[in-house]
Amino acid sequence: MKYLIKIEINDVEFQIHTEASSEREAKDNVWEIIRRKTAVTSIETESSEPTDHSIGRKLAEGIRSALLL
Repeated sequence: MKYLIKIEINDVEFQIHTEASSEREAKDNVWEIIRRKTAVTSIETESSEPTDHSIGRKLAEGIRSALLL
């Protein structure tokens, strides 16, 4: 039997056509298709520190660096 399965990722709808003997098998086929067709294109690290330091924090860092001299 042919199945048309629709999935949505971040408000983008995808349609996947598959053949299976049951709905359960169709779902399994969809996950297999997703695993096969999906690739990681890049991995980037994000800084957890804020890029915009407050005046107090800048002052504290300045004092700390002056004391280390």
